[in-house]
Amino acid sequence: MLQAVNQKGELVPIWKMNRDEIKQKRKQQFFCPACKEPLMIKAGLKNTPHFAHYSKSNCALSGEGSYHENGKKDIYLWLSDQGYQVQLEHYFPDIKQRADVFLEMKKKRIAIEYQCAAITIQEICRRTEGYRSIGVIPIWILGANKLQRKGTQSLRIPSNDQTFLHQFYPSLPLSIFYYCSNTKRFIIYQDLIFLSKTNTFGAIHISSLSSLLWQDLFQPRYRNKALFRKYWQQHKQKWRNKPSSPYQRQENEWRQWLYLHQLNVQTLPSFIYLPITTQFQLKTPPWIWQSRLYIDLILKKEYFTTDQAIHLLRDHYHSSDCFPLVLPTNDPVGEYLRILVRIGILKDVSETKYQVNRTTV
Repeated sequence: MLQAVNQKGELVPIWKMNRDEIKQKRKQQFFCPACKEPLMIKAGLKNTPHFAHYSKSNCALSGEGSYHENGKKDIYLWLSDQGYQVQLEHYFPDIKQRADVFLEMKKKRIAIEYQCAAITIQEICRRTEGYRSIGVIPIWILGANKLQRKGTQSLRIPSNDQTFLHQFYPSLPLSIFYYCSNTKRFIIYQDLIFLSKTNTFGAIHISSLSSLLWQDLFQPRYRNKALFRKYWQQHKQKWRNKPSSPYQRQENEWRQWLYLHQLNVQTLPSFIYLPITTQFQLKTPPWIWQSRLYIDLILKKEYFTTDQAIHLLRDHYHSSDCFPLVLPTNDPVGEYLRILVRIGILKDVSETKYQVNRTTV
C-alpha cells in the first residue's frame, strides 16, 4: 500500500517521499489502516516506495504487487490533475473496506477498484454491495495483465471477469475497463457481444491515460455492424466445420444429444447460433440453448409462451448475482424469440405467446 498510519495516527504517503525522507521514516513504526498490523517499508530502485504486510499477515490488503501499486497511483494522479476531489486508499470503517481511489464529485461518491489479481465472484459481489450500502458507487478497472485479445475488436473474457461488466444506464452499452500501469494505456471495451461462453466482439478504444478524461469512460462507443457480421459469419462457419475436442465435455454431450434427435451441427437450421446482446446471462453457448428451444419447443408445438421457453432453459441461466454492476436487462430467451419473429420463424400471437410458422421451419 502507498500510505499507512504512524504512531500518532497520521496518514503517511510514502510514495511521495524522496530517499532521504524514507530513510528517516524507517526509524518509525507504521500500521495498516484496516487491520492495524505493523507494516514494513519497501523502497527499492525500480518500484514505487510502499508499505507491505509481513509474510504471515492475514489482512485482505496484503500481497499487492508493484503493477497494482503503480496503477492506483496513476489513476489517483490522473483524476487529481483534472481537478477532482480524490483520495488514495480511502478506508471506510463502516464496511471495513478500502477503495484504491475514492472520488467525490457533486453529489456522487465513487469508489474505484483497480483489480489485477484473481478474485472470486463472491468477493466482487460482497465488496460491491458493501459500497452501495453506504451510498458509494463502485467502478472496477481491471489490470491489463488480465486482458486477453483475440483480434482487433475481439477479446476473450473468462467467466470470473464477466462479473466486472458495467452498465451505468439502460441506454448505455455494456462496458469493461482495463488499465496497464506499465504502458500507461487505458482500454475501454464497449457494446460487447458474446459469441461463445468467453469469446466476444465489441468496440475497443485504447488511449494513453494522459490523453483521456474521466468523462471519456462513459462516452458510448458501438461496435462496427459490418465488421461484426463478417466476424460472426466466419466464426459460425469455423464452428460448423471444426470437430469437437475430446476434452470439451459439454460440447460432446450436446452433439450426442443432437445425434439422438437425428441431427448434427451441419444439419441444424441457420437460425441456430444467432448472436444476442444478453448472451452473457447464460452458462451455455448460444448454439446449445437455441437448439434446445428448436427441438423441444419449435418442432413439437404449434404455440408456446415466453415463460415455457424460459422454464425449459432454467438451468442454463447464471444467477443474477453474477452481474452486480449491470442493470436489469432484457431476458436472453425473450430477445432470441423476438429475433425469430423478425425473420419469420415465429409469429406474434400476443406479447408473450408465439405461433410456429411451419412454412419456414
